[in-house]
Amino acid sequence: MPSEFTRRKALRLGAATASVGAVGSVAGCSSIPFLGGGGKTLAYNDALFAPGDVPGTDEGYVFTYSDYKLLRDNEDNLENGTATYEDDTDSFPFEQMGVGFDSTDANLAILAVGGHTTGSFEQSDVGSSLEDNGFSEDGSYSGYTLYAGEQRTVGVEDGAAVYATARDAEGYDRQSAIETIVDTKAGDGSRYAENDDDYSTLDEHVYDDAVIAIGGTGGLIAFFAGDFENVVGWAISGRFDGGTQEIKSAHVFGSEGDANVDAVEQWARDSDLFVDATDLSAAQDGRVVTVSATGQAFGGAGSNQGQ
Repeated sequence: MPSEFTRRKALRLGAATASVGAVGSVAGCSSIPFLGGGGKTLAYNDALFAPGDVPGTDEGYVFTYSDYKLLRDNEDNLENGTATYEDDTDSFPFEQMGVGFDSTDANLAILAVGGHTTGSFEQSDVGSSLEDNGFSEDGSYSGYTLYAGEQRTVGVEDGAAVYATARDAEGYDRQSAIETIVDTKAGDGSRYAENDDDYSTLDEHVYDDAVIAIGGTGGLIAFFAGDFENVVGWAISGRFDGGTQEIKSAHVFGSEGDANVDAVEQWARDSDLFVDATDLSAAQDGRVVTVSATGQAFGGAGSNQGQ
């Protein structure tokens, strides 16, 4: 697994939650590089395509999201300022684009596929930087100028970029993946929240105003969600309330009878995702078990995050 996605990054969302943007650099084969509109107005839902629309995602996928602009706006409420998040933009695609943390507003990244990012940058500047980093102009799609590298492709317009990375899946093509993300965001494709019952159920239990989030469906969520029988979807999201962060996770089970509130609550108390959290409580809503908690500020460090 490439260094751009590590468990340490995934778990450093602060004293009590997961860093959605930290996992936000969709880099190589099986890495997760974490959006408004769509679904119930969550900012990232408009660009999340239905499983199977990109080859290799038929069983679902994981995404991460970070609202860097909101993090900057709340810098005084962050334990370590924005320093915890600034190195998120030291990897693909930001490094190759010549775009830093202060010029990035938000980033959505989709496991082993690519993602979409917005910010205060211009196509001409980004294009020049990509060419300096070994990319070549390779056509255009729906207003985005495409630049192809050996293993990655980036499409750029003023203020937005979409990107894809190589993966080992039959029928997968980087340009097609980019086109799917662009079409989905424009409302011309099928969206995750509207075409997958497990994800739409999960979506109902994520903060509408999340500044950071990790979520999805399929087998890979076990990396974050713990070893539970018949968990089909999982997410964790965090938001600001002044100097306090509010954190909520959600486990979607295959059926209401599978849901185990006590086990999920114990998982949360043992998990690095809720290190130093206060007021932790678990609740059941049908086949969903949620855990809610508060913490002091984003940007702390968990006990096992050096792994």
